[in-house]
Amino acid sequence: MRLVWSRTRAKPPAVAPAGEAEPSVPEARALRPGVTPVVETRAEARLFEQTDYMLLVRSRKGARVAVRHRDPALARGLHASEDGRIVHGAVNFGAQVGESRFVVEVDGAPHVAFTVEVFPSKLDYRRDYEAIRADVEEIAEGLAFEYLRATVRPAHPVATRHPDAAAWATLLRHVLGEIERALDYVARHPRWSLSRATEPVRAERIRRSDTAVLRAVRKGGGHGAFQTIRAGVAVRRRLPARRAVYTLDAPEHRWLAAQLRQVRARLARVIAEERRRRPGLRHAQALRELDDMERRAARLAALEPWRDLEAGAPAPPTLRLLTAPGYREAYQACLLLRRGLTLEGGPLALSLKDLHLLYEYWCFLTLVRLAAEMTGAGLPAPQLLTVERHGLRLQLRRGQAQTVAFPLAGGRRLAITYNPRFGGKGYLVPQQPDLVLTLGGPGAPPIRYVLDAKYRLDASPAYVRRFGIPGPPADALNALHRYRDAILDRDRQGRTVVQAAALYPYREPEPGTYAAARHGQALEEVGVGAIPLLPGATTHLEAWLRGVLTGNG
Repeated sequence: MRLVWSRTRAKPPAVAPAGEAEPSVPEARALRPGVTPVVETRAEARLFEQTDYMLLVRSRKGARVAVRHRDPALARGLHASEDGRIVHGAVNFGAQVGESRFVVEVDGAPHVAFTVEVFPSKLDYRRDYEAIRADVEEIAEGLAFEYLRATVRPAHPVATRHPDAAAWATLLRHVLGEIERALDYVARHPRWSLSRATEPVRAERIRRSDTAVLRAVRKGGGHGAFQTIRAGVAVRRRLPARRAVYTLDAPEHRWLAAQLRQVRARLARVIAEERRRRPGLRHAQALRELDDMERRAARLAALEPWRDLEAGAPAPPTLRLLTAPGYREAYQACLLLRRGLTLEGGPLALSLKDLHLLYEYWCFLTLVRLAAEMTGAGLPAPQLLTVERHGLRLQLRRGQAQTVAFPLAGGRRLAITYNPRFGGKGYLVPQQPDLVLTLGGPGAPPIRYVLDAKYRLDASPAYVRRFGIPGPPADALNALHRYRDAILDRDRQGRTVVQAAALYPYREPEPGTYAAARHGQALEEVGVGAIPLLPGATTHLEAWLRGVLTGNG
């Protein structure tokens, strides 16, 4: 079979990433013996987000072909023709970036797997994108450090944040195979432990008397008729004695059994939550994978070494659990599952969040960090973190309002709210910008500044001629006008938004480019504009925030 991947149109992305001149070569791997994939790469082979691509697979021998992907929604634009000998259609990765794996089937059997890398079209992949991810991790770690240093409540510091349901299920999918191999090996080669159990033993076979034997002799306990032994002592025929027996009821087996119970309990909660979601292609695929993992976990829980162990508090890890073959690998995999995921590198192929959401989180956390530095109040860790049984969790959630406050001189206060919602009486349509800064004080009406994180960029020649530099699309700027005029003060029913600005991913090529463009000038003149913001390029946001805090914004 022959596979061709091409862009539907020759138009380049909005902002071509710098330092990425080489094409991204797909990785192809044969899934059948005797198959040798041949990859031909052209200069335009790099794949970008938010771009339509055409995929064509043609059988050379008249066989039926098919293209599979873990995400059914990604492959739903593909269609078969000529009785299945050809598969063709459009593929668009949306706002997702990173590696993506496809499998080509021939006559219903896997034939070739190939992995492509999807690049951001508005960020430098190796510099800005990785820097945003690192910044989010660094700020979260700094918040955890501040919290643990300042609080007197008991909290267990963990190396990474406790994973949410999607991240935990993703990690389980990666480590479940390793857990299966380790536990299957343990089941075939279990380590037995010696345990002393009390059971009836014929009196003449008892060589050493312990407390149980002496108590039975003294009280006439035991089983059977009495008989006389040495020194004229009468004892029953069988006496209770402690004997060493081999058992699988060992601390390491109780620990592993507890881990399997926790995995199955949490998997059941994830499955129940997934069943409540709206049906769809991705929903059905996710349920199939979750049900398969549940069956595999149930099989592991039924293995003999821990099958009959009663539920209880898990024993602490033992030396055997840390060093013995099979036990060691199972312990490490379970520990990784308990500690969670980190966004920074590692061998796991993570399903990354959409870039626009990652950029939105980063903008909020960057604004919080700058406000903490300028006010001298420090990071407001207790307002962003919560204590859970497994550690600390960042309370940032899309669609859920989250406010952090900083005290200012003169009794004033700066509040930064993520995902606020303005509605009710006086609003025909509720308004929900990404970020709102509110300045208030005793007896003074609130003054608000609206910021919208826009991971969208218009770099067309017409746009640059009009505004001077690339920036957020016109519809995003129109939304800022609406926010400025529509958001009211609940008590006085007056407009309180002084300025509304879009934060967008752009780095000016040389100093002064932004100052000469319309985005910054309009923000000062009419109160609506845009501020470029990327890692290492926060100067303009810093200047704007300083003006807000000093009353010059």
